[in-house]
Amino acid sequence: MYLIYTLVLMVLLVILLLLFDEERRFRNSITHGLASKFWILRERRRFVRFKEEMKIRYAFKINPSTVLESKTADVSRKGLCIVTYEKLKKNTAMDMDIEVPGFSKPIHMAGQVMWTKELKAFDEKGRRLFYAGIKFFKISPEHEAVFLAHLNNLKPY
Repeated sequence: MYLIYTLVLMVLLVILLLLFDEERRFRNSITHGLASKFWILRERRRFVRFKEEMKIRYAFKINPSTVLESKTADVSRKGLCIVTYEKLKKNTAMDMDIEVPGFSKPIHMAGQVMWTKELKAFDEKGRRLFYAGIKFFKISPEHEAVFLAHLNNLKPY
């Protein structure tokens, strides 16, 4: 009887090893790079995005005297996407003031440009448009509480 159990166990172990080997070969054969942009089975974002248009004023840390205005395309708990007329350089640090609807004072925070993307569309004056992804890295607890309270009232897209 123990001989039969041992044989069944050995057969199951061989099948398991074959399945692991097949899985390893399959993973190694997947093309990474361009195909990963279209991979739909895994969400790379850690926080939910909300399509919310808010006014924003920002100044770069290297030139704080020049204040630019823009609007957000979407927001999340740890960052936002803004629409700009210039291509922002990656890793550029900036200070931002965001006007949150329903709150009288703008929320002040610091962030860093993580990515930029040129849009195919132009504005009404024919100027090129860019998206810039900004990651928050400094925000006061009071302003963060107001910002998160506003996000909790939004619906994700």
